[in-house]
Amino acid sequence: MSAKGFGQPRSTKTDKLVEQAVRYCQKRNPEALDQIFDNLSVNLNKQVVAGCLTAFCDDTDICSWLCGYFAGEINCAEDNNKPCHPIIELSRTLIEAGMEPFSDFMPYPGCRIVILNADKFEALPAEIRNTVQQAFDVMENSNEHLQQVNDALLQELVVTVKE
Repeated sequence: MSAKGFGQPRSTKTDKLVEQAVRYCQKRNPEALDQIFDNLSVNLNKQVVAGCLTAFCDDTDICSWLCGYFAGEINCAEDNNKPCHPIIELSRTLIEAGMEPFSDFMPYPGCRIVILNADKFEALPAEIRNTVQQAFDVMENSNEHLQQVNDALLQELVVTVKE
């Protein structure tokens, strides 16, 4: 049992998971992140992601790498050595332009990004919007269509355990 000292708060399970995830992001270790995120509840995953984003709020490089990880661009450590990472670069561009990951845009499985705040995206300088539109297929979808796509992906990701 480690003593924190009188009046010092104890680390919670979530705090410890965030600390681990932050270290793994800094080391660019997707396999270790998989061990964390694959074994947590959705709610706890959200808390760990939020903790990581808070830790990296001033580090665009790690934050954009994390977006690439969640979009499926980085699946193993060897992927870090690939010369081209379009999702990471797009994330970096959006973050540097003032958009917040997981709030204004969301990395999405299948090497995609979903713009959640269309108004903020439209307010970006024209050269940034043009760069995004030239480098990526930009599709406009209704919230209902996005929900259908999300539900379909969720069904593919759900693992049924037989007893």
